[in-house]
Amino acid sequence: MQTVTGGAEVDREIVLDLMSRAKKLGLEEVDILLEESTKTSVKTRLAKLEKTVRADSVAVRARFSIGRRSVLMVTDNPNDLLDDVFLEKAVAAVRVAPESAFRIHPELRELCKHFVEIDLRDPVEIPLEKLVADTQKCEDIAISTEGITNSDGAETVHAISRITLLKNENFVGEYEKTYTQTVVVPLVERDGELERDYDFSEAVYYSDLKTPEQIAKNAAERTLSRLGARKIPSCRVPVVFEKRVASQLLSSLLDAVNGGTVAKGISFLKDKLLKKVFNRGLNVTDRHAVARGLRSRPFDADGLECQDNFIVKNGVLNSFLLNIKYADQLKMNSTGSASGFNGIAPNNVCIENGKKSFGELIKNIKTGILVTEVLGNGLNVVTGNYSQGAVGFWIENGEILYPVHEITVAGNFLDMFGNCAVASDLTIETGVDSPTLFMEEMVVGGL
Repeated sequence: MQTVTGGAEVDREIVLDLMSRAKKLGLEEVDILLEESTKTSVKTRLAKLEKTVRADSVAVRARFSIGRRSVLMVTDNPNDLLDDVFLEKAVAAVRVAPESAFRIHPELRELCKHFVEIDLRDPVEIPLEKLVADTQKCEDIAISTEGITNSDGAETVHAISRITLLKNENFVGEYEKTYTQTVVVPLVERDGELERDYDFSEAVYYSDLKTPEQIAKNAAERTLSRLGARKIPSCRVPVVFEKRVASQLLSSLLDAVNGGTVAKGISFLKDKLLKKVFNRGLNVTDRHAVARGLRSRPFDADGLECQDNFIVKNGVLNSFLLNIKYADQLKMNSTGSASGFNGIAPNNVCIENGKKSFGELIKNIKTGILVTEVLGNGLNVVTGNYSQGAVGFWIENGEILYPVHEITVAGNFLDMFGNCAVASDLTIETGVDSPTLFMEEMVVGGL
């Protein structure tokens, strides 16, 4: 009997054998999604090594179908693929599963046939010693900055992953990907007042990360700038979302264009397709084949070739993000956005640059708020209403004057993005990125 150890590369022959046995038991479709990864994490505290962890893992998603009846089996133990009981349970579950009113499998002609080569695997092996040294250096520089009094630590996570998708004998796709993230969180205490902020960098290639000096310097400057934060009275003023926070707003907007949310009728954008609902200067793009892209992939979990999607074009809601199932329900075509068989995920998404610089957005504000951090999840995807706790800076006569805290910012996404201006300072950091955004007027809750 073959044995597969957790975290080891799964022999494709084992998967093919499982598919063969499944067919003999009457199953018509067998889809297997394997995600194998090796992850190393390094944590430091006050520039001293706190711990290192190396974890090898395998996540196996197996979808078994008869017609439009299907069941998803998930395991982190590859040996389950060799177990007849595992397969017998799947067969029994499929036979009693409800029948989907919509198709869940692509037709043969729809499957990806031309695999786009995307540069996603850093060829340079990063030794543990370098991960430790760079993480310690990053935190050491941060806490050595004048005024910084403590630290909540620094961490680097480095991962190498292999994603394999098999759909019967019709499709076998595989790609590898590397990923590294470093984050540091300095603290400052003065007159009993404690403030914190952070900076980070993440990339597919280790050499594309910001340097430890850059991360540390920015984190320390952000932390020190929050000293002396004031409370302010409630008001209605323009609000500028720093690009880090604007990217979080974009992530919330993506929830509203998710085909599953739309098909269930619980998105405030469900009836807005091909309508101009945002400012004409707003453009949101989803690109799948970006070299060294944090969210790039050649094919989706349905086995379709991923594609570029223009979600918002000149303020017009141009596209939802769809997999096979929800595309069929909405009588549309899939956008190649399937994730994990049941889900939907974008690729490299960004709000495209506008025409004004950050400084130009600020200088025309008589009174307003610059938001640099928000707390919690603020969007009601059903109504489009938005409210979040925030910290930031007070703006007056075109100048950023002093930090503010204990405020909330509130509005509705249709109003916010319908009356917004987009800066020209886009940087690609997470795969869901935005330039600074200016919202014409929002409710700011304070004293």
